[in-house]
Amino acid sequence: MNKLIVALIAGTFAAVASAQAPAPAPAMSTKEKAATVDAATKVGDNTTGAAADAKGAAAAKAEKGTPKALPTKADKQKAVDATTKMGDNDASAAAAAKGAAAAKAEKGQPKALPTTKDKQKAVDDTTKSQAKGG
Repeated sequence: MNKLIVALIAGTFAAVASAQAPAPAPAMSTKEKAATVDAATKVGDNTTGAAADAKGAAAAKAEKGTPKALPTKADKQKAVDATTKMGDNDASAAAAAKGAAAAKAEKGQPKALPTTKDKQKAVDDTTKSQAKGG
């Protein structure tokens, strides 16, 4: 009986596994493969790359003599400071400080129900009051 059950489980597993396997792709003939390679070769054989390279080289030569936007470290530091000053938000900093102060104030207060026994008593009282009211 055990061998029959094992055989049924193995057969079911094999059937499910073969049902999930993808169907094999149809084989391409040699001529179809050659046509695919030829098409890919023709696409890759364009000469516009050389023209684009020449255009980029001309643009680089034109920009070579122009001065930099921020030539010194002091100029760069001024730009960084200006950007940082724009990003400061005093309202969010004040809100964060206020939240931190509130958290520190609440930290010293004792919990409403410090022990498990107190919590259970509160639950029982609530359950009894709801049973009477409903």
